[in-house]
Amino acid sequence: NKYELAKNDFIINMDFICGLDGENFEDFKSSIDKAIDLSPENITVHTLCIKRGSYLSAETKRLDKGEVAKMVDYAYNKLTENGYNPYYLYKQKYMAANLENVGYSKKGKECQYNVDTMEEICHVVACGANAISKVISFNEDRIERYASPKDVKTYIDKIDEILKQKNLLFSEKCR
Repeated sequence: NKYELAKNDFIINMDFICGLDGENFEDFKSSIDKAIDLSPENITVHTLCIKRGSYLSAETKRLDKGEVAKMVDYAYNKLTENGYNPYYLYKQKYMAANLENVGYSKKGKECQYNVDTMEEICHVVACGANAISKVISFNEDRIERYASPKDVKTYIDKIDEILKQKNLLFSEKCR
């Protein structure tokens, strides 16, 4: 019911991650099939990326590379058969099976924000714990970031200072 309510007023994007610990091909296949039944305008298929040295890299068991590739292939085939076309692709370090992330959309429903974000050609105002805002300084050919605290309690306790810092970042750089 909530999805249908949102669909009345918003363009919907769904994101899926291939290679999550504890998820097998059949789980992933079921998720993609359900998404297609719901018919959002955009679907992004990510490949699990765990940074070296992170807690997850030591604690998370990765799926077999062949299983991850099978998920990516299934998503491509099923999505393109159902009217979704790939419109952006990006890679990151440490991705499972050295694969990529791909955004799919229905014709004419490509998300410009997704493309701009991957190309790093737009400002991002991010809200919430662990959110990273960024300002593109085109004249200086650089990007400035402001990372909010990861811990929710710390984020809440420091919200006034966080808002002050973000306001300063955007007011100085976005003129």
